[in-house]
Amino acid sequence: MATPFYAVPRPCSLRDLSPVIHWAQHHVRTPAYHWHRRIYDFELLFVKHGEIRAIIGGEPHIARTGALLLLPPWIPHVVEVLSEPHAELLGVHFDFFDGAAANHNIIVDELQINPLAFSAVPFLQDKPLLPGYLYPNVSGRIVSLLEGIAQEWNERRSGYDTACKAMLLHLVTLLVRQGNESAQQAHPKYEQLLLSLAEEIRTHCSRNWTCAEMAKYVLVHEDYMSRQFKALMGVGPNKFVQSVRHQEAKRLLRETDHTVEWISGAVGYEDFHYFSRIFKRWEGMSAMQFRKLSRMI
Repeated sequence: MATPFYAVPRPCSLRDLSPVIHWAQHHVRTPAYHWHRRIYDFELLFVKHGEIRAIIGGEPHIARTGALLLLPPWIPHVVEVLSEPHAELLGVHFDFFDGAAANHNIIVDELQINPLAFSAVPFLQDKPLLPGYLYPNVSGRIVSLLEGIAQEWNERRSGYDTACKAMLLHLVTLLVRQGNESAQQAHPKYEQLLLSLAEEIRTHCSRNWTCAEMAKYVLVHEDYMSRQFKALMGVGPNKFVQSVRHQEAKRLLRETDHTVEWISGAVGYEDFHYFSRIFKRWEGMSAMQFRKLSRMI
C-alpha cells in the first residue's frame, strides 16, 4: 500500500513567502551520531567543518565543508557524519508559509503522524522553488545570514522573529538566484576535475590560486575554466576562493587565539589590511568584532 503524500505543493511567488523559524542551532556531531527520520518542516543544514552523507528519499548526497543541504518535509532521510573526530553543523528548521504550527514536534513520530502538520512545498511556475537538496558551495552572504538567524533565534531579543523572517527571505532569494545562474550544466568531461579543484582549494586555501593556475589544473583556457566552474559550483572561481578563505578565517577566529594578522596570512592573504577590508565586506563587522561576538554566543 502506497504511503500518502502529506507535503502539499503550493503555487506561489517569492512575494507570497512568509517564513517562520522553528529551531536554529550550531551543533557538533561525531560519527557515532546519525539521524534516521522524517520531519514536518524544512531544514537547512550547513556544514561548517567536516563531511556528512545525507540519503534523502533513497538518493545519497555527500556534503563537505561549505555545503548546504535542504532537507524537505515528509520524505525520509538519513544523515551520517563521515569526518573524524566530528562535523560542525548549523541547522535551521523553518516553514515557508507560516502554516505549520511551531508548537508540535518537528520530528515525525511514525506511530502518531499528523498529516495536517507537514509544511507546504512552494512551487514557482510549476516547479519547486528550491528543486535541489544539495548546494555544494554557498556564498559567504548565505553563511552570514544562516549565522545571523541562529544568533537572533537564540538570543530572542525584541523583534527577533521579524529579523529571522527577513534574513530567511534574503537567503532563499540568494539560493533561487544561485540555482538560476547555475542552470547551465558544466561539460561532463570536466566535472570531476572541477570538483577535485574545488576540494584542493578547500584543503589548501592559502595557496596563490590565480585563474591561470586553476585553468592549468583543469587543462583548459582560463575563460573556459571560469565559465565551467561557475556552471558547476554556482559561483566564479575567484569568489569561491574568497568564500573558502573567509569560512576558514572565521573558524580560526572562533577556535584559536592566533592574532588576526596571523590568520590573514594562514588563509592566503599577504596584505593584512586587504584581508580586513574583505572580511568586513563579507561579514559586516571587523574580524576582532566577529571573534568577540562568536565567543559570547
